[in-house]
Amino acid sequence: MISSHTTQSLLSVLLHDLLTTSGEPNYARFRPVELINARYNHFLDLLIHAEDDLSIIVSLLEKDPDCRTSDPIRKLQALVDYVRIASALYNMNRGPQMVSTLH
Repeated sequence: MISSHTTQSLLSVLLHDLLTTSGEPNYARFRPVELINARYNHFLDLLIHAEDDLSIIVSLLEKDPDCRTSDPIRKLQALVDYVRIASALYNMNRGPQMVSTLH
């Protein structure tokens, strides 16, 4: 199992790898669909082996036709979208914790 902290870090690295410096999907770099497939497989492995239950994202990936296409632009955009969703879930859960004390 991959710890929550490590999963969050790996998602951040993957997202950074997929984007240009302006924050857009790097279509020029990932034109060959084989490169996108490699990142897609790494992402899927990360989701499956994460300590947290990310099966909903795995299920969405498996059903999304854009994740199974041979069109590199659509596939890269779908991958970026799902990495952003997974990252947002981690960032949402890692915010400041409210502590209440009863007197």
